[in-house]
Amino acid sequence: MTKQHRTIVIITEGAAPALLDRWCEAGALPGFARLRREGAHGPLSAEGTPYEPPGLLSVLTGRHAADHGFFSYWTCHDPEYSPRVLGSEDRRHPLLWQHEAFAGLRFASIGLFGTHPIEPMDGALISYPMHATLHACHPRDLQRRLAKQGIRPVHDVSIFWTGQPREQLLPRLLEADRQRGKAALALLPESDVVIVNLTSIDRTSHIYWQELDHGPEHDRDSAVFAAYRTCDQVIQDALAAADDHTDVLAFSEIGFGPLRAYCSINDHLAEAGLLATGAEGRVDWSGTRAFEAVQGTHGININVRDRYKNGTVGQAEYERVRDEVSGLLLDTVNPRTGRPYFAAVRTREEVYPGTATAGAPDLILEPADWRYLPLGDPQWAGHVHRTWQSGWHRRESYWAGLGPGFAPGRTDDTPAAPVDIPATLATLHGRAVPAGWPGRPLGASD
Repeated sequence: MTKQHRTIVIITEGAAPALLDRWCEAGALPGFARLRREGAHGPLSAEGTPYEPPGLLSVLTGRHAADHGFFSYWTCHDPEYSPRVLGSEDRRHPLLWQHEAFAGLRFASIGLFGTHPIEPMDGALISYPMHATLHACHPRDLQRRLAKQGIRPVHDVSIFWTGQPREQLLPRLLEADRQRGKAALALLPESDVVIVNLTSIDRTSHIYWQELDHGPEHDRDSAVFAAYRTCDQVIQDALAAADDHTDVLAFSEIGFGPLRAYCSINDHLAEAGLLATGAEGRVDWSGTRAFEAVQGTHGININVRDRYKNGTVGQAEYERVRDEVSGLLLDTVNPRTGRPYFAAVRTREEVYPGTATAGAPDLILEPADWRYLPLGDPQWAGHVHRTWQSGWHRRESYWAGLGPGFAPGRTDDTPAAPVDIPATLATLHGRAVPAGWPGRPLGASD
């Protein structure tokens, strides 16, 4: 009888290549280092604006953001100007375990955005809810079963940063990833593919990146280092659990880097007469032609009549207004550096050409200096305390795989993309990459 082939997929969300290089070389990350040394590895680059939802949905559906339509955690356009949290009902394409290409394979998924609300599946699912809920797993008794083994995964929404002291927040962030890692290995015997999303690197990098400014000699005292070590232990545990029929694939859909300040683009639009304000500084939509899209998209929306409740721009003037806004922002200077804020201002058709293009912001901003970024929709930016952050995403990250499906010691210098991960999974499990999927398999053994 042929032994069952399995794959453990570990997403170390936010891992920065420079830190991986530094800490692997120092011997501080033996799990990451072993993946690179004994397996196949290479760079991975986010598409468009580096943000978790576009990359994660590409991993889960095999499609580019331009086709799956998740450009943020929230809708980019809402008739009432109030971005709505995206959920599984907004997806345009099936998840991997719903796709005919993976028929007969049993999946376990832990902590991935885009899987909530819960949909029944042949396998195990702990979703990623953006609000408090009692129904975030399938089967319904899954968390009870895990609890009997001393495993208690928690959701990110329950560990929300509100300015509490580091000693209160950091242990909870790290423990959440430890529990997710334990849940993944507990579900491995009953699964063909286990996918677990670890978020402590991302969370600590947002909040505590400034600790890395103290110099490499202080790295080991930083919260970010503690998060890398926690994720590394999950990788070590996975490698220890893997037999000669099991692959371990780790990656991040985004990297990370320092942040100095956010720029309120709405302020610049207001100065140019493109955005009007009324009582208490609130936007007066009846006098507004352009405004910032939801955070993380680096986007600008045109206040189109047929799209928004109080739209002011007709279709006949759409291109002219969009060009006017683009020219204004290209000329906008960052007072902190004396240089332009943006290296480019592109249309959504340029950045996201596909079947879901209309869901993207009308303009996408490319920062000239990634330490200074667009603030985004002020409602959500304020809700998540965005201006307190000291680090934010970068496009450059990594992937690494070890096991029978990966060529030992192979380095692939061509940057991978999130869509390459599902193509790799198909190949590892002897399935053809589905027609229409743009991804390529990574690091395959000959």
